[in-house]
Amino acid sequence: GILVVILFAFIMGYGATLAEPALNALGVTVEELTAGTFKKPLLMQAVAVGVGGGIALGVTKIVLAIPLAWILLPPYVILLLVTKLSTEEFVNIGWDSAGVTTGPITVPLVLALGLGIGTQVGVVEGFGILASASVCPILSVLLLGLHINRKRKAALVGESMNDEETGKDQA
Repeated sequence: GILVVILFAFIMGYGATLAEPALNALGVTVEELTAGTFKKPLLMQAVAVGVGGGIALGVTKIVLAIPLAWILLPPYVILLLVTKLSTEEFVNIGWDSAGVTTGPITVPLVLALGLGIGTQVGVVEGFGILASASVCPILSVLLLGLHINRKRKAALVGESMNDEETGKDQA
């Protein structure tokens, strides 16, 4: 039963995030700012998976009575490292994507889910779901940004090698 609740939490968070108007606007802006290298659908999927995973993590925290610090400190430590490794472009996009979790569709669903599960489990508070739903999309977008940058560099290296070979053939 616990796995079903956690899976439901993920699917609910994923779907609610895709319905957020702010995410759609962020996707359009990001695609324009990155000259099409970071496509809107890719950003929307990364954020939705991050929010879904974060909500599932928060529900796990409530159901298993895990201390909030154990849920939030590791992702934030990882975020500090990934932020240091990322380019400014993706850092801005990643940290802005957390704002999607405070939209008019996601928040009421998350709060209702937290109250319902907290009541059933007998927990006094349901804190942590929204906090973990905010940290995980940042992480997913920054990790995706690292992947995109690695692909960009590989493409540039491949182009420069082709240019060198073409130059050698012409000489």
